[in-house]
Amino acid sequence: MVVQLPEHIDPLRLAVRDFATRELRPRVDEMEEAGAIDRSLIDKIGQLGYFGAPFEERWGGSAMGEIGFTIVQEEIARAHASTAVLVAASSGLAARMIAVAGSDEQKKRFLTPMAQGKGVGAFCLTEAGAGSDVPAMATAALADGDNFVINGQKNFISNGQLAEYFVTFAKTDPAQRGRGISLFVIDAGTPGLEIVRLEDKMGIRASDTAEIVYDNVRIDRDRLIGDENTGLQHALSTLNQSRIGIAAISLGMAKEAVKLAWEYAHQRELFGGTLGDQQVAQHTLADMQISLYTAESITYRTALMSDAGENIESEASICKTFVTEAAEETIDRSLQMHGGIGYIRGSAIERIYRDHRVQRIYEGANEVQRNNIYRVMRRLYG
Repeated sequence: MVVQLPEHIDPLRLAVRDFATRELRPRVDEMEEAGAIDRSLIDKIGQLGYFGAPFEERWGGSAMGEIGFTIVQEEIARAHASTAVLVAASSGLAARMIAVAGSDEQKKRFLTPMAQGKGVGAFCLTEAGAGSDVPAMATAALADGDNFVINGQKNFISNGQLAEYFVTFAKTDPAQRGRGISLFVIDAGTPGLEIVRLEDKMGIRASDTAEIVYDNVRIDRDRLIGDENTGLQHALSTLNQSRIGIAAISLGMAKEAVKLAWEYAHQRELFGGTLGDQQVAQHTLADMQISLYTAESITYRTALMSDAGENIESEASICKTFVTEAAEETIDRSLQMHGGIGYIRGSAIERIYRDHRVQRIYEGANEVQRNNIYRVMRRLYG
């Protein structure tokens, strides 16, 4: 398959890059120090249509396709990974669940404000004892007349502090394990829904990560998204697309790392010339570019496959695994080229190095992705 990008992609890339240069980069240090994304910046991203990139126009989206959303996440991540994670968690996970499984009324009510950036979403799936093993979740939703009453706890929830909408998975038929999980949307401020802790993380420090408790949270039955007991099915299909987004974020961070390495190598004076004059540095830069080319090709190809309606069950896992690991190696090489100055807090490559490490963990750890890939291989090879 030739990776031929649609005509709207180059203008989109330039527009997102211009936004990142003018609006985002100047605020990075301030947001990292505060441990939060500037709300006015979120509003701007919404006004530009970037939250709505993967959604239809009738639901407030920009109809840019998965490839367009990939470019949005990549270019924002080049400037600031935490901001890219906010967009990915809200649109790529929470809002996408409503787009996939919600009724038209629910899409109008919940998806439209999220696609327009007027309401941030949080994707509430992970628990302390149920990360990769989703059916092991303990959070439960008990039917009570026209209501559901939800009790439980969720961990490592991106956008927990900022979210207006909590897209929440809970068991409605515990005896069925994975086949007894349902999906609900809960407004911030609903009695019993409480943010009990914000995590102090190694990286993506401006992206808030919360522990959430549900204490007899009572919601109307119309907050059920899709049919009862189909939540896990919808989650698995949605995560295929969101894994392309994780690859896009890694790709953007790796591109920024290569740019920083190139600039440093050709400015750093060494042995009567520059570091970039040394063949070892030139070969390192060349290897980094090889990695970028491969990662970009895989990411864009998988996004285009998704837009074409193809089954990407295996390809999404391959994409997420390969690109996050290739990017991590590239970022490490960039930091190594910077030497001691790259290890000092406050340098751009130091932040990128810390921010990237989680990419191999969330949206399904890479070890789980290899399980997915092998499962598809068994069907192919017998």
